[in-house]
Amino acid sequence: MMEITIWGSRGSVPVSGERFARHGGATTCVEIALEGASGETPSRVIIDCGTGLSELGRSWGGRSLSGLFLQTHMHWDHIQGFPFFVPFYNPASRFDFWSVPREGQRFEEVLSGQMTRPTFPVGLDIMPASLSFEALRPEGSARLGELVVAWDEVWHPSGSTAWCLSYKDATVVFTGDVEVQKGSGDKLVKLAKGADLLIMDAQYTPQEYPSRAGFGHSTPIDAVEVALEAGVRHLLLTHHDPGHDDEALEAKLEAGRLRAQGEGLRVNNARDGMRVKVAPSMRARAAGDLAWAPL
Repeated sequence: MMEITIWGSRGSVPVSGERFARHGGATTCVEIALEGASGETPSRVIIDCGTGLSELGRSWGGRSLSGLFLQTHMHWDHIQGFPFFVPFYNPASRFDFWSVPREGQRFEEVLSGQMTRPTFPVGLDIMPASLSFEALRPEGSARLGELVVAWDEVWHPSGSTAWCLSYKDATVVFTGDVEVQKGSGDKLVKLAKGADLLIMDAQYTPQEYPSRAGFGHSTPIDAVEVALEAGVRHLLLTHHDPGHDDEALEAKLEAGRLRAQGEGLRVNNARDGMRVKVAPSMRARAAGDLAWAPL
């Protein structure tokens, strides 16, 4: 069993106000708790360090913690919450970070640049927690105990990583920021084949997309079509545009549901604070889908 908590579902910049209350306004951060994890299997995985990460840290309080961070890419809306994550300031905490280098820079180099005076008073090098950073090749897979992590590069300015987590026959896929109409559709279908849950970028409406082509994001129709081709059970639309209030997001959701009508696919909007439990489906992924290799 995996429990997914959405701590940030917004793209570009955080927003607030009554018009955004139902979906929330924090930028991307997803926590995945692996129930019954033991040995080399991490008990929790966190995808992206958007402003939602600060709220996740507050929920944990000052406890010492450990876990695996998976980073899709290094745009501001996906790293802004990093300096404000309370467990990083506990010397007993231990976290590993996996990410693909971007524009010749490793993730820790980007974070160090963000956390340098005069923009931030505490440097990455003096944070009390134990932090380790692994630079990955653009595509690959690895096993950590009972958890298999696979990833692939998808189309987004400066690149982005889509992640697949398989644990005890339950599978969750997070696309990161992706513009399907610029490519990567086939990669996503392969990565998400038979997944129980797909969490996918669907920032723009179909009407908005032509004026935003090349910005690096997809529509709910794109997301539904990927999910249907991959045979996914449940689709969460995420990376909501900061200009879309609750009413606009409900309308965008309806467009996605209309495309999925009669196909047996559940479609919902991701929203801050949402929790989704993912249990193994009766149709386990093929052995080839779970292939893995050392980092």
